[in-house]
Amino acid sequence: MICARIAIALAALLCSVSSASGAPIVIDGLTTDWSAISYPVVIPDWSDDEQTGDTESDVVGNSLRAALYIQFDDGGTPGDLTDGNIAFRLRVGAERNPAGFSRFAAVGMDADGDGAIDIFIGVANQGSADRIEIFDAGPGANTSPSTTTIVSVSPTPLTYAETASNYDWSAIDAAIEPGETLFDLDADGNTDYFLSWLVPFDDIVAHLSTAHGIHIDEAAPVQYVVGTSTQDNALNQDLGGPDGGTTSTETWEALGALSDPFTPTGVLVPEPSSSALLLIGLLGLAATRARLSSRL
Repeated sequence: MICARIAIALAALLCSVSSASGAPIVIDGLTTDWSAISYPVVIPDWSDDEQTGDTESDVVGNSLRAALYIQFDDGGTPGDLTDGNIAFRLRVGAERNPAGFSRFAAVGMDADGDGAIDIFIGVANQGSADRIEIFDAGPGANTSPSTTTIVSVSPTPLTYAETASNYDWSAIDAAIEPGETLFDLDADGNTDYFLSWLVPFDDIVAHLSTAHGIHIDEAAPVQYVVGTSTQDNALNQDLGGPDGGTTSTETWEALGALSDPFTPTGVLVPEPSSSALLLIGLLGLAATRARLSSRL
């Protein structure tokens, strides 16, 4: 297990050097430019475990193919660890009729490591106005599916119109997944799709600080849950990680729905026994960024 995580950490570190160099995120670009988000469980999601049979909301992945990816650019400002953009890519089982994603999907962030979800970053296409939005977790404990709700940020919602630069819905093929040959992980006869979306990272940083007293930057370890829904106040259709579990009373961690810890740049934070690797990686990353900055 440790050896596997070391390999993943090194791969994520290499990806993060390019994604954090100031290069803009291409939201419909190659998945090889994104960092895979891993879970403590072996399978990142069980196919066909969506509660209503809606394959567009069925999060899919297997032991070799992630269900959730992340990408980051740091805005190209030397020394600024809170600017730039953060993007997420989710693999789902199919496209419904009519064309286009028409559900709610969101990534929940545990930003302070206490096991409770603090905010959600989601695509809300289930209503009359398609949008990307940063949501707050509701007033409950937010430590399990049964204790978690989603609410709009108040008094001013952090909402973004969907454009070609911050939103994409693409069928998975060899053009977006170079070298891949399996495009139907859940074997339902339909091509899987990628849902990708992007928000300004400093909006997340500012809201966490102002509303929750949580202070993060691009080097902070955070953990994620991801899920889909028919509405934007809960994740009631499918969760990344477990087999079902949308109404479970188990904690996110016990359920297997809480990801391994990653920095927003997509670097896996190693287990304590791999702390030397983390130090080496961070030193290497700092050296690379210094070289990149000197060329600006």
